[in-house]
This record gives sequence, structure tokens and C-alpha cells, in this order.
Amino acid sequence: MLLVLYVHETTSYPHYYKVEIGNGLQVPEDMLTAECWSAHDKLGIHILRNNQIYSWSFIDYILPWEHVKYYCLFHWKKDFHNQLMVINTGWPNKCDNEYTPNNIPGCRTYRWLVKEDGFYLAVKNDPIVPSDFEFKAPWLKNGLNESINVK
Repeated sequence: MLLVLYVHETTSYPHYYKVEIGNGLQVPEDMLTAECWSAHDKLGIHILRNNQIYSWSFIDYILPWEHVKYYCLFHWKKDFHNQLMVINTGWPNKCDNEYTPNNIPGCRTYRWLVKEDGFYLAVKNDPIVPSDFEFKAPWLKNGLNESINVK
């Protein structure tokens, strides 16, 4: 019996990932609530004040053909909600050649900015100006719909 194992030459595991969620709501009294989780990890409920950032990082030790996905359920005021996939390790162009202090290949930081009109994802690793963010999803009013798969 011949066993063939396919290994993708340009992919090495594990990788380090970081997710940041920022409250970009303009009114200082407006709180943003985010509850985030993956299939194996519940991060709890976090209440963010204006300009506050909630972040977490993880190392994916799973097989290259499996993907880690984190979702967040967001609430703002009384009637605005949405649920988004905020990271999927299977999304393209996620890793670079930089290494973390533990000598683990580093991957892109997924920086989300939540504003009055919806959810934005940074298109650059170090966003500085508003054009460095891309609109991904609006707020939903009076209820939830299915998760939005953002790429």
C-alpha cells in the first residue's frame, strides 16, 4: 500500500493571528457590545467605550486544510445588531514573512472599525487614514439575519 501525503510547499504551520475590534462610534456615550467566539473558544461579552479597542490573538495548530473561524455578535443602542465572521484563517493573503517573538510565522492583524453606518475592515496592516478601511457590512435594525461571510 502506497501512502501519499500532500504538503503545500509555501505553507508552514502554526501561524499567529490577531483580531482587533474598535469602537469608532462618534458619540462618546455610545457603547458597543461585542460577544465573540469560535467553535472551541468563547471570548465573552465586551463593552467598548468610544475609541476603545478589544483585541485577542491565537495560534492555529490545526491542519492546513482546516480553518479557524471567529464570529462576533454586535449590539449598539437598543435596535442595532449584526453578527459577522471577523476572521477565517482560510481567507487568502493572510500571512507574511515576519515572525513573532516565539519564532512563529506572523499573519495579518484583522482590524475592524465599527461606525454608525456599519463595519469596516482595514485593508492595510497599519491603517492610518479612513481610506485604509473598506466597508464590509451595515448594521441591521430590529433583529438578526444570518452571519455575513466577509472576505
